[in-house]
Amino acid sequence: MPSLQKECDKAAHILKGFIEKGRIPVEVIANAKGLAIFSGFRAAMYLAGAGGSGVVVARLADGSWSPPSAFSVTSGGFGVAYGLDVYDCVCVLNIQEAIDAYTTGETTLGAGGTMAAGPIGGRPHINTKEVKPVWTYTKSRGIYGGLTVDGTIIKERSGVNAEAYGLNITAAQILRGETKWPSTTQLPEVLKMGEGKSTDANVLGAVSTEPTPGDLKE
Repeated sequence: MPSLQKECDKAAHILKGFIEKGRIPVEVIANAKGLAIFSGFRAAMYLAGAGGSGVVVARLADGSWSPPSAFSVTSGGFGVAYGLDVYDCVCVLNIQEAIDAYTTGETTLGAGGTMAAGPIGGRPHINTKEVKPVWTYTKSRGIYGGLTVDGTIIKERSGVNAEAYGLNITAAQILRGETKWPSTTQLPEVLKMGEGKSTDANVLGAVSTEPTPGDLKE
């Protein structure tokens, strides 16, 4: 199983790709209460099911981001898929209930509120009436959008979190900022980049330039 460090680097890679392609507006990330970033796969039609992993971060009272909490995703509800379909997903969590869903041990993605495809870049202002509890951004085989991930089961990877932060740590404690960030630098800088803040160019330059999982072809 990937360590939290590897999950954070993967999340930085995925999120940076969405930002650089102009898929997620600065305003969306700047106003988000949380972000869940993960990659997953859909199995062949005779091996119905799916899986994956990622991290979630939450906005703290001072406006900074909480340390990341690791989680896994599984689902058999993606329908028919021929071959191996790998995808990237960023869930923008706009209400506290959506964040709380990641602290319950195991729940269904979307249980914290209605999910909808998020607005894309190029919009100077987003009407607050348009804001949904969860906005999703997906990419599969290099194509953005078109993948529905609601119904996916998310489960805290307590072992990964314990290895990174210490025994008896919970996702709720991590997302409340009751522990320190692990020794990872890429994800914090990409989060700043997504909010339109100044960043360390050297750190951003170290983020992988290889295709993300969602760019892979069958």
